[in-house]
Amino acid sequence: MEYVIKGYEPADALRYFEEISAIPRGSKNEQAVAQYVYDFAKDLGLEARIDTTYWNVVVKKPASPGCEDKPAVMIQGHLDMVCEKNAGTAHDFEKDPLDLYIEDGLLKARGTTLGADNGQAVAYMMALLARNDLVHPPLECVFTSMEEIGLLGALQVDTSDLHSKYMLNVDCGPEGTVFVSCAGGLLQDISKKVRWEKAGGDTVSLQVRGLLGGHSAAMIDHEMGNSIKVMGRILHGIQKQMEVHIVSLSGGSKMNAIPRESDAVITVPAGQGDKAIEIASHIAATAKAELAASDGGLYLQCEKAGATERQMSLADSRQIIEFIFLVKNGVYTMSMEMPGLVVCSSNLGVATTDDTGVQLTDFIRSSDPTIRDHLDDEIRSLAQLLDIEIAPADPMPGWKYEAESPLRQLFMKLYKEQTGKEMVAVATHGGLECGILKDKMPDLDIIAFGPTADGAHTPDESLDLASFERTWNLILATLKALAEQ
Repeated sequence: MEYVIKGYEPADALRYFEEISAIPRGSKNEQAVAQYVYDFAKDLGLEARIDTTYWNVVVKKPASPGCEDKPAVMIQGHLDMVCEKNAGTAHDFEKDPLDLYIEDGLLKARGTTLGADNGQAVAYMMALLARNDLVHPPLECVFTSMEEIGLLGALQVDTSDLHSKYMLNVDCGPEGTVFVSCAGGLLQDISKKVRWEKAGGDTVSLQVRGLLGGHSAAMIDHEMGNSIKVMGRILHGIQKQMEVHIVSLSGGSKMNAIPRESDAVITVPAGQGDKAIEIASHIAATAKAELAASDGGLYLQCEKAGATERQMSLADSRQIIEFIFLVKNGVYTMSMEMPGLVVCSSNLGVATTDDTGVQLTDFIRSSDPTIRDHLDDEIRSLAQLLDIEIAPADPMPGWKYEAESPLRQLFMKLYKEQTGKEMVAVATHGGLECGILKDKMPDLDIIAFGPTADGAHTPDESLDLASFERTWNLILATLKALAEQ
């Protein structure tokens, strides 16, 4: 093929990035790229296996001569990418290659996401597998799938034949940071089956608007307003002064996003509609004042609505309102070891209504499994008291910070030697595959890092090619040091 990326080092890793960019690889569409990586490894004569259900690929490469007795190193990243494009961009993510170009030293894709998240890791691993002039311990390269939709490949990857002592995850950045901890997750699917009855009284429509929202990992400690919780507060306030029947309730769209908007339609006793609107408006104004410094755009659209045919029973409505009002949301615990790090949080992210009743989605994040389980138990106990169901769920493990990490110390030392700068150790409240693999292989010493790449998950995504090269050199230096120590 004719390569767009020319004149940059390391040319081999960038060539592989360009080759995988020609293969559609959105989440749940990894079969072709997984087969490509597997065939690539087999053509090199390397030991490789492919999971034809989840499309994870594992490739093993023997140590360079004289390093056979050194502990193995796992290098890990995911095959899939987020598929987003600008309006008007004619691109089919199911069949079209990415249209790569370079601008001011940045690699980009015209009108679409670039897939540096996490094509950078795939390219690095392929270059390491292909090169025979490097000094390194035994390598175990793990290519996972469906990371972008819940770390699904990592949850299913078979590690029974892996023996690595160290793990390099190349799914983080920017350059100059090393990640040392991440949160796990627990998804709570919450439901309340209701009894419907003929509606009566005044109908009132409420719409919470103007909140900023944000990612429930990165923004959970920014005191952003949660529209579903605000709606619960409003309905609870009305309910304290009159009977409230829910007709419908909705809000949010993703478990991992703080909901910006929510809607409710309720009925109240005949002649009480204006009073309900007055109560709701007062509570919304109070909430807006409380959020003035962090999320001050909150406003409530509230008005009488036309008559509706059905409403939920009073008992069911009360239980739903009280659950939303009382359920924990936001930061639950903070770290004492790493100031500013959220250890555990909860985000009530989605609310919907159908013929059976109301469904809610809550997502707990935690790097500490005991705190996660305690919060889960709190929420489940509240649900049980209010006759609300929460489906059983398996947690996604987190990666708890460990003060002692020889790999991290070595990596930071090599970075300073390479750049003259101090590397910053960072813990994230977001989810990484590191937590899942640490759970499967508890003795792993893990670091997560990557080159500078901006705009992930958007058509503005870019990869800094100079940073890509420096990170490549740091990987080589780390492997060489591990082989020689």
